[in-house]
Amino acid sequence: MTKRFLSFIVLLALTVWAAAGCGDKEYKPVAIKEGTDKCEVCQMLIKDDHNATEIILKDGKPLKFDDIGDMFVWLNKKGREQVGAIYVRDYSTKDWVDLDTAFFVYDKTNKTPMSYGVFSFKTEAAADQFIKEKGSGSKMSAKDLESHDWSGGMGHDHSGHGS
Repeated sequence: MTKRFLSFIVLLALTVWAAAGCGDKEYKPVAIKEGTDKCEVCQMLIKDDHNATEIILKDGKPLKFDDIGDMFVWLNKKGREQVGAIYVRDYSTKDWVDLDTAFFVYDKTNKTPMSYGVFSFKTEAAADQFIKEKGSGSKMSAKDLESHDWSGGMGHDHSGHGS
């Protein structure tokens, strides 16, 4: 093989490799603007705290929620076809965490904006520690949340909400 042919093959391989990477869109959470941002489901103002969650649509539009329960109300109504990424906040640090890698603690006594009672944690150890310190709660995975009963947020009827 000639040097020219080898150069062509290397260039072609690099081009194919670079083009393959261009299709992977990276979705990032955006800052919560207190006093401005409203929950997509209940239209209440969102606090920049550990309860805030976000869905980033494939077109890049962020949807913000004041409570993970409202986010699941939206997901159960709209589905995931247009969703690029889903983020929750770590209970202790408020860091954004991908929903699928986070751990959750449910307890009906956990105080959340819409009374769904679910807190998010970046690590399983942090979720376990929270349950140990509180003395109650059930640890859940993102998969568990999909089958969780989000029907009313302990008294909040969302049947007329949602966009």
